[in-house]
Amino acid sequence: MFFGAKTDFTVVDTWRSWIIHLWAEGFFEFFATTVVVLAFYQLGLTRRNVALRVIYLDAILYFLGGLMGTGHHWYLSGQTNVNMALSALFAALEVAPLTLLTLDPRDFIRTTRADRDSDGQQMVIPHQWTFYFLMAVGFWNFIGAGIFGFLINLPIVSYYEVGTLLTPNHGHAAMMGVFGTLAIVLTVFVLRQTSSDAHWPGIEKYIRCTFWGTNVGLAMMVVMSLLPGGLLRVWDVLQNGYWHARCLDYIGSERSHLIEWLRMLGDVVFIVFGAVPLVIATVKGYCNLGASSKI
Repeated sequence: MFFGAKTDFTVVDTWRSWIIHLWAEGFFEFFATTVVVLAFYQLGLTRRNVALRVIYLDAILYFLGGLMGTGHHWYLSGQTNVNMALSALFAALEVAPLTLLTLDPRDFIRTTRADRDSDGQQMVIPHQWTFYFLMAVGFWNFIGAGIFGFLINLPIVSYYEVGTLLTPNHGHAAMMGVFGTLAIVLTVFVLRQTSSDAHWPGIEKYIRCTFWGTNVGLAMMVVMSLLPGGLLRVWDVLQNGYWHARCLDYIGSERSHLIEWLRMLGDVVFIVFGAVPLVIATVKGYCNLGASSKI
């Protein structure tokens, strides 16, 4: 609607950045943070005024700063140095509220871990795995969206790295780490709410496996394949030029193939120990819900 086959590249690149990044930075980030804040508040992990302040701060950063932050990919469109510098700054600041909010449940779990009831038994936290997954959201928000996002947001870095594996490195860590884990948070919360104390231990072991499988598998993808592959390609760009890092000789080299195959290890861990146990836990929760309704 805004451009066609003969439209100038500057116009095309501008609209492409607005469509993609306003969806991600203007809506998706704010939605994720709001859901996490509401979950924290409903579970008694944070105070109402803290939750409201985080939501207001997010609204300011995303809807005002996010508009300017969209410009961190406009370096090919002839933008000024001041605009690109401010865009990179605001894009990096957007991850701060959710990361800081994650400190609340971490402190809650640390202070309640040694609590005892009147009989001297250790206190049982019903939604402890929901808490752990929420903290994982904050962790990957800081690593994937914050560090890896800032790594490619800087205009001078983005100029050399665009199209390399550093971009999907940021995308995997931020998309799955934040939004994918947030979906698991809601799933685990519903499973615990709809499962009785008698049925929950049979489901919890799969949830525990899902937590470690998804996080370790995603970390293996990043550390063993995406991050080193991106850094090596950027190094090749600096040494031989961007054209060489995109040519078939480099992409088809043994080193590139090895890095690609190393990612399969993380994929296997993620699927076998992360996705599959979550499916099993969901099915068991559904079956238990049906069995409870018949009693």
